Amino acid sequence: MSFQIDYQREVLYGVLQRISPSISKIKPNLKEYWICSIDPKNSKKVLSLIKSRFQRTTDELRHLKRVCKENEDGNIVLSILLCPVDGDYTENEISDLLKDVTQQNDVKITKKCIPMNKPFDKEINLEWSKKFWPLLWKGNPLVQDLNEIYKNMNIQKVQSYMDQVTKLSLKEEGENPIVTIFVDPSSDEIKSVVVDKRTSKDIIKHSVIDGIAEIAARELQLRQERKIQDKKANNYLCLNYHVYTTHEPCTMCAMALVHSRISQLVYLKPSIKTGGIGKNSGHGEMIHLSCALNWKFEAFQYIDKEMFVSVKDVDSELYV
Repeated sequence: MSFQIDYQREVLYGVLQRISPSISKIKPNLKEYWICSIDPKNSKKVLSLIKSRFQRTTDELRHLKRVCKENEDGNIVLSILLCPVDGDYTENEISDLLKDVTQQNDVKITKKCIPMNKPFDKEINLEWSKKFWPLLWKGNPLVQDLNEIYKNMNIQKVQSYMDQVTKLSLKEEGENPIVTIFVDPSSDEIKSVVVDKRTSKDIIKHSVIDGIAEIAARELQLRQERKIQDKKANNYLCLNYHVYTTHEPCTMCAMALVHSRISQLVYLKPSIKTGGIGKNSGHGEMIHLSCALNWKFEAFQYIDKEMFVSVKDVDSELYV
């Protein structure tokens, strides 16, 4: 199976430019973890403890070695990653759990900052391994990520929705022909179609913000009508939605998309001065990948030349 992927440029199907940081700018996203040092003979017991108590940490640590062998004053000990410091267990609780399974009263517990993201370069992988905690290297994760994105991407639907926002934009006679569509990919249902309607009296009526507001109002009405009580009804409003828009969202709108928990954004025209997504936009915040936030989503620029030219530019100072 051959993939239509330009790995060097991170372009899929010739039209989807993935928005990601340059390799040289990737920094470790550090998180404090509890680590214990134990006698090797107790390794199976501690690993069983992890499986029973800290199993949900497995996915986020797949790029790291869970157990490391170290030499302390001529004695071999095993250092093991347990769980986040800001997690469900206090230091005393962890100490008690370890005492119970190892029958040791002197189990050493320490805090250590470990990288939660994977470097895209083998040399950086080695550097982080020495500086923070040993990482596994299973080939360039960038290639793996692109392959996974490609396999889950329905390019026909992406093209269809980008065609829709473009046609709607061309029909607009206003000053800001900015159009945004929200789609639930699980059902392929359009949840909102919004055209920028800001005025001098209401300058924050951006299409992304209005789209989220429209979805919120509809959801509130449904919950009131049905008197929904189940937990699923309390999900984030736009959880895993896909968003298609003519112009790159500003920082405010990018943050709103993060808080709404979308999974994918596709935009046509970059907002070089005011955008919050592109690596060369605004101040290079790249909000969708910010390590300071607890949610991330994939973002792409749709680089079809014909479509790009057909959509009107907006004022470069405008916060889209």
